[in-house]
Amino acid sequence: MDELVNFFDGIFAAFDGVSFGLVALVDLAAFGGVCALSLICSLASARLRSADKRPFLHLVNAFAALTFALFCINYDLTHSAMVAAALWLVGYLVYGALCALTVKRAGKPLPAPVRVSEERKFVPEYAPPKAPPAQSTVRLEHAMSIADKLLSKNLGRGDRQELEKIKTALTLLKVRGTLTADDGEALNEMFNALLKLMAKYDL
Repeated sequence: MDELVNFFDGIFAAFDGVSFGLVALVDLAAFGGVCALSLICSLASARLRSADKRPFLHLVNAFAALTFALFCINYDLTHSAMVAAALWLVGYLVYGALCALTVKRAGKPLPAPVRVSEERKFVPEYAPPKAPPAQSTVRLEHAMSIADKLLSKNLGRGDRQELEKIKTALTLLKVRGTLTADDGEALNEMFNALLKLMAKYDL
């Protein structure tokens, strides 16, 4: 029993011989080392960048609590809390940096292509429907007529500029002659814009 008491007395005596400054330095150095090592490992390894960062956050909280308790030995509560808060802030900044380095997982894959007929190639199921060329030609003539009527109105400056751009694009489509399916889509968009202007100016 006396040997056990002497053993613990020796441990306590060893701690008494260590200065507070050295213990505080070891604590802060260990914390800084953990932060630096975490950043370096995350930069070096994609697997670590994508790993959960919550364990690091728990470690920061533990270091903050330990530092607060350690500084309470030699300082009052206010100064001890300030040191612990500063350490906690640095830790959370490093945590934010680690989260910013996290590798984001890829989004959902595009839908698989679907065969629509034996004569046609594979087309994605998300592809928009194409307007028939003949129908697009009729809509082009109609759109040109609407644009001409709108240009005769007292339009606002912004609306007139938009209408002039549409009229130029329509003229180019008309000069081209045969309209492709993509031209038909562009024509639909311009036609919708013209309809909005018609409604705005009661045409």
